[in-house]
Amino acid sequence: MAEEQKAKRLEIAHVLFMDIVGYSKLLTDEQSEALQELNQVVRSTEAVRQADAAGELTVLPTGDGMALVFTGSVEEPVECALEISRALRAQPSLPVRMGIHSGPIHHVKDANGRENIAGVGINIAQRVMDCGDAGHILVSKRVADDLAQQRRWQPYLHELGDVEVKHGAVVSLVNLYAETIGNPMPPTRLGKTRGSSARSTGRTSKGLSPLALAIFIVAVLLLALAIVSVIFAPAIMRTLDKHRSATLPQPTATAPPSLAETIQSAVAKQITDELQGELSHKKNAAVQPTVGGSPIAEKSIAVLPFDNLSGDPDNAYFCEGVQDEILTRLAKVADLKVISRTSTQRFKSAPSDLREIAKQLGVMHIVEGSVQKANDQVRVNVQLINAMNDAHLWAETYDRKLTDIFSVESEIAKTIADTLQAKLTGAEKQMMAAQPTEDAVAHELYLKGRHFWELRGDNLLRAIEFYNQAIARDPKYAPAYAGLGETYILLPYYTGANPKEVRPKARAAALKAVELNPVLAEAHNALGKIFYTDDIDLQKAIREHQRAIELSPNYAGAHHWVGNGPLSGLGRFEEAIAAGKRAVELDPLSVINLVDLASTYMYARHFKEAEAVMKKALEIDPTFPYAHWTYGILLQVSGDLEGARTQYETAHARENDPQAIALRAQLSATMGRREEATQALVTLEELGKHRYVEAYYRALLHISLGQKDAAISALEQSYAERDGDDIGVIKVDPLLDSLRGEPRFEALVQKVIAPKS
Repeated sequence: MAEEQKAKRLEIAHVLFMDIVGYSKLLTDEQSEALQELNQVVRSTEAVRQADAAGELTVLPTGDGMALVFTGSVEEPVECALEISRALRAQPSLPVRMGIHSGPIHHVKDANGRENIAGVGINIAQRVMDCGDAGHILVSKRVADDLAQQRRWQPYLHELGDVEVKHGAVVSLVNLYAETIGNPMPPTRLGKTRGSSARSTGRTSKGLSPLALAIFIVAVLLLALAIVSVIFAPAIMRTLDKHRSATLPQPTATAPPSLAETIQSAVAKQITDELQGELSHKKNAAVQPTVGGSPIAEKSIAVLPFDNLSGDPDNAYFCEGVQDEILTRLAKVADLKVISRTSTQRFKSAPSDLREIAKQLGVMHIVEGSVQKANDQVRVNVQLINAMNDAHLWAETYDRKLTDIFSVESEIAKTIADTLQAKLTGAEKQMMAAQPTEDAVAHELYLKGRHFWELRGDNLLRAIEFYNQAIARDPKYAPAYAGLGETYILLPYYTGANPKEVRPKARAAALKAVELNPVLAEAHNALGKIFYTDDIDLQKAIREHQRAIELSPNYAGAHHWVGNGPLSGLGRFEEAIAAGKRAVELDPLSVINLVDLASTYMYARHFKEAEAVMKKALEIDPTFPYAHWTYGILLQVSGDLEGARTQYETAHARENDPQAIALRAQLSATMGRREEATQALVTLEELGKHRYVEAYYRALLHISLGQKDAAISALEQSYAERDGDDIGVIKVDPLLDSLRGEPRFEALVQKVIAPKS
């Protein structure tokens, strides 16, 4: 009897329905892998673990997804959806959509006699989900109204309106998204007209615009005036004549308004009111902070360089380190948008125009500060400012021992996140509070390494020295190993070092960092680059970069490397462009991020978009050689050979630079001067006796001479020598298009992009 009563009893539940978009198009083993991956993501969320432990969760498999039935708070499925969305940002190959609804459910027995759940609550949640595309978190109006009662949720809610679903039912939808979660684009099912819908806390006008409404009112009133005049004109004229003959108005008196004047006055007032309302609306919209035409996220922040008040210029690295540590800890919070140090370094602390700086960086808030270090004492002043209205939200001064600097940095980052009402997961709190070393001297040596790493060029060699000294002081200092790995990776690009000599050192350092600290994002990012350039294992590289993003969602370097590297190499352009754009959002003044985003557009054959991004890069730094090389390639493959020649000549190259020799000569051969390419092949052959020369550049010269077999042989050598940065994009490189269709070339492409054991 008790079982029967339970089966019949209705209760209100909060249902999160989700499925994998495009599931039916996957192969059987791919379907199994995708479901397993989704299950792992869902089961690892804090919301699911807590609800399950409290006995307030039922999980219903649905074939291509699942339904999570929460019986606690309406916020539980929303919190869960946010956690899932954040996790899936690091796994773009798993496209998932979600729908949430609160409604009645009842317990039933399925065909096998096991307990199941059914009811309107389940059905409507599925209908809500069905309206979405990949990445969407759609909620019913009922759920949105409940959430809107709390200030925290209001910025997430964006009304979409009504839509007809299965069996003619109509549901009111609200899109739930923020800077780093959800999908802000209107669902395809709703059509483009839904794109400008208002938030659920406001009201969307579906009628005429105020100006059009005013014109309509004028027309109606004029028509009414004409009708009245025709019908009543004779009587009105007789009345007016009698009135004039009886009494004339005194010179100082005001004549009563005529019928026409009354109507005109009413019309004028109506038009004025409508136009004022329209102008007021536009004015209010205009004052909303935007960057690049998009609203600035409320939970967005930039940490400007701290002032060095120590009186000792040698302490500049320590001051930079405090700023960098605070920024790095904040970057681990998925609910925040945090600008990378590369962009913030362009602005000194306490600048005169915070609002303009914030607009350039695309943030709402600015952190300013100063550091004063003397012997074993340190004072840190810090303040958090809303740059849009210059409101000081929080400020504090910390006087501590030098050995307490990590706790100060953690406390500052945590207070900033709390002040901005950022949602922190348990893992994020742990990572923000981590203390990487107890050796203050090792930490100072590490900061010196970071200082010189930021300067690039030959300074990378000094960075290696300081990282090694830090490791000698503390052999378990994981960030120092990660820094060492990142530095060895960059050496060939900036110093011409032989990749064969430095990549094994980069690999050893990165693996040691992961061994010491498995949740260190920088270590995973370095490993991803090594797997791409040295192993040419694109899938494995993607997994490591995505792990870095999962650990530090605001890590611009990870978005940058995964987008321009392995995602582009596999031709997954939608994901690659999204990653590149995200890197630019987080580091908007980084020239190399912009140049590599332009490269990604070029690989996708979106030449117009590539050129627009490239011009932005050159506006920031017109002297950057890499930008001119890349722009030259873009112009060459899009048909502007003269423009390409100008860019190649403009680029300042190191003496005997193989890239400069090859690019200039292959273009000359393409323009008819074949002897230059022939001579360049000889030059590279001689140069290779004294330094490392990538076989890829010889391939370009052979292509320009029409020597396809020789070109393919050079590319095969490039693969054998693990020139991953060059050969990794063989599938999409437009400079290699003339080889496509050649059996040897296509076989090499498949070898490059295939998963490695």
